Amino acid sequence: MSLPKSQMSNEIRENELLAALPSDIFERLMPHLEPTVLPPLEVLYDFDDPITHLYFANRNTVISTLSQTEEDVNVEVAICGNEGAVGLSGILGSTNSPYQNLVQVPGTGSRLPIEEAKREFSQCGAFHDVLLNYTNSLLLQISQTALCNRIHSDEERLARWLLLSNDRIQTQQLPLPRELLAKMLGRNLAGVSVAASTLQRAGMITYNSAELVILDREQLEAVACSCYWIVKRQAGKVSQSRKVL
Repeated sequence: MSLPKSQMSNEIRENELLAALPSDIFERLMPHLEPTVLPPLEVLYDFDDPITHLYFANRNTVISTLSQTEEDVNVEVAICGNEGAVGLSGILGSTNSPYQNLVQVPGTGSRLPIEEAKREFSQCGAFHDVLLNYTNSLLLQISQTALCNRIHSDEERLARWLLLSNDRIQTQQLPLPRELLAKMLGRNLAGVSVAASTLQRAGMITYNSAELVILDREQLEAVACSCYWIVKRQAGKVSQSRKVL
């Protein structure tokens, strides 16, 4: 049974980008927005896949963006929750995805066919401004992650990553296989095990190689590198500027 239009509209507006749109633009896009389930570890786009849709996550859903080396090593460069969208390269001139987009924390969202997104984007109205506003925040996150991966310790980077994920969900539990954690940190399994064990011994987390539970967020904040706060502050500025678009 399909949901009533008002209920569908409310769920779709859990995404902050869609919620920021004026009602006339939202109503114009609404017939093309398809509610979708985002299962755990679902690959929305693999490297070089054709970009067919923009994906907008709802609350308590996290999607990872990963880059790849020629040696087939995948490393996370950004995460997205209900503050953003996935597939923006299709708006900015690419027909194929330069990234892999993987559902890290399962949930729900909606998707918009890329041709409809391009059509609305080309109007240079609020949809255009909202997407560019978020893209600015995303680029800062990607560049800060590159710096972080180069200069900070595994423990600092793990704390940063856990805090960024925790900011996007309403639970302290993260489904987190070791293989996924290795991709998130760009480390081998032994490396991520050492980092997780260090935080666990300090009483900040518990981890059983399948699920991680945050026990002490304040301690994590004390351990996390400054990159977390830089990205968080920028996200806050973008959220505030979006309210006046």
